[in-house]
Formats: sequence, structure tokens, C-alpha cells
Amino acid sequence: MALYVFTFITLLLLSIAEVFYDNKKIVLIGGGFLAILAGLRYYSGYDFVSYYYFFYDLTGLSDVFNGSIDAEPGYLFLNYLFLKLGLNYYAFILFFAFLSMGLLVNYLYKNNPYPSLVLFYYFSRFFLARDMGQIRGSIASIILLYSVKYMQQKQLFRFLLVVGIASLFHITALIFIVGYVYENYLHNGSWLQVMVLFGLAVAAGIVVQMPQLYLWAVPDRYAPYFTNPAYTGGQWLLNPVLLMQLLIFFGTLLFTNIRKDEKYRTYHNLYFLASLILIAFGNLATVGGRLSSPFATYEMFVAPYFILNFTKNKMVNLIFCLGFTVVIFLLIFILSGDYAYFIPYDTLLK
Repeated sequence: MALYVFTFITLLLLSIAEVFYDNKKIVLIGGGFLAILAGLRYYSGYDFVSYYYFFYDLTGLSDVFNGSIDAEPGYLFLNYLFLKLGLNYYAFILFFAFLSMGLLVNYLYKNNPYPSLVLFYYFSRFFLARDMGQIRGSIASIILLYSVKYMQQKQLFRFLLVVGIASLFHITALIFIVGYVYENYLHNGSWLQVMVLFGLAVAAGIVVQMPQLYLWAVPDRYAPYFTNPAYTGGQWLLNPVLLMQLLIFFGTLLFTNIRKDEKYRTYHNLYFLASLILIAFGNLATVGGRLSSPFATYEMFVAPYFILNFTKNKMVNLIFCLGFTVVIFLLIFILSGDYAYFIPYDTLLK
């Protein structure tokens, strides 16, 4: 636990330093630190063992594509390359961590005035569950960041190309096409539309909780996600994560001019879809969580935007933003009990 608290404090101090020294290159320190933290772990975090067996279950190039291993071909192909090079699973994990963090830091550096502040929020909200656990979904969501530009420019081919690459690591990336349609053809900025979509999502959430109506259309492989109590015990409208997301979404809508900011308006719209998906999938916590994850990523932009524009005093806003991030870290990592999956932190270097 001490290591994670140390990381949190380090990123906090780096965020403050970035603001005061106006030096975006500081984010390279934070990104590198997180890559090392994730890359050198040993049996720490979600899915470490599962990915270990994926790696060594590969017997040839055909296993990358024949579906014998429950992972996407892009991810498996990278595994295969490391096997052919004579490198082990731990070398792959280290490489993958630097690849993910490198892509994230590069995007933040080029698209945000305070990348360390956003990285600090990313760590508090997403890093542990994703980059030290569900690494396929993590890199897919990070790759999708690079599609936003093409979404805004209505360059459909390039957008689909980036989405296609992301889907090679996690198939849920394909749902990002919904974001393109919503942003360019459905969104009109009206409160009426927001409330109608909210109502439709609630109606869908009610129907989803009656699997006998649609289970016939669900492939056998995915049926347990709709029937097994282990996957259907979500709190739906009382889900703390959903309530937090709605608070951030509506707070930003009400108290900032985000609808007049072209880039952040898109982030805000995509973030709204995360809440709609969670609502629409009712008590199916696993399905809703995985499908909403690519959109939830944009919280790392929307939440700081909301707080940093809360008052006219920049220093007060910065203090509020850092304080809010502390609360998020406590809620997501500590009070939720998720820390138990990440302690003790073991490494091969011990």
C-alpha cells in the first residue's frame, strides 16, 4: 500500500510543479514512473495469471487467429513476437506497460495544457484497474484517443482505421463507432435530447433485467454475462460510479461553457455515452462496465475541466482539482476495497 500512496503523492507534486513551472515535459517523469510500476509487477493486479497462460498457450502463429485463446489477435500477435524472439512473459509485460503509457503521455502532451494534472487523475481513477490489470482494454481505450481528431473532422476512414487497430487489442473498441454517430449526426446540444436519451437508457435498463426476452439472441459464449449472478449483481441506478459520472457530466454542463469549447465538447459528449451505457445495461455490471469503459476514459479530461473552471480564481481551482482527485483515489482504490487486488506489490527485482 505504501508504494501506491508514494506514487500518488509523487504524481500530485509533479502536477503542482508542472503548473508553477509551466513545463509540460514533467509529464515524462510521471509517465515513466507509472510504466515502471506496471511493467515490473509480479503477480500483482487483475488478470496477471490469465495473461500469463495466454502467453505460454501460444504454440504457433495459427493460435493468434484461430480463436483457441480468448484474446484478440493484435494482443496475441505481440505475445507471439516476444515468444519468437526468445523473450519471456515478464519482458512482454514491461514492454506493454511502456507502450501503453507512452501512447497516453504522447497524447496528453500534445492535447492538454497540463498533461501531468490529467495523468494524476488517470492514475487515481483508471491506472490500477486497467494498466495493472485489464491491460487489453487499457491500451484499446488509449489508442481510441487518437481517433477523436478524425471524429471531429468527420474523416470516417481514418477514424475507422484507428478504431480497427484498437479493436485488435479489445473488441469493445468497436462500440466507439456509436460515439462517431452521436457526435456528428445526433447531438444537438439541447436539454431535451439529454433527457430523452436518459429516459431511453432507463427503459433499456429495465428490459435488460428480463433476459428471457432476448437471451435466444445471445451467443452461448456470452450467455453467462447475462444470467450468472456473479455478473448480474450490479446496483444499476444506485451504482456509485454511475452517480459520480452523472455528477461530473451535469456539473460540467451546468456550470461551465464546455458546449462552446470544440475539443472538450466532444470529450463531454463521449463521456455522456459512458453513463448511458451503464444505465442501459441495468444490473449487468460486467457487460455495462466493459462497454462503457472506452467512453469513461474521457472523465480524465472532463472532470479537471469542470473543477478548473469552477471559480474565477485559478489557484483556488487548482486546489479544488487536486482535492477532488484525492477524493476519487480514496473512493475508487481505498474505500471500494480494490486495493486488496494490488497488495502486496511484488516485483522480479526483489
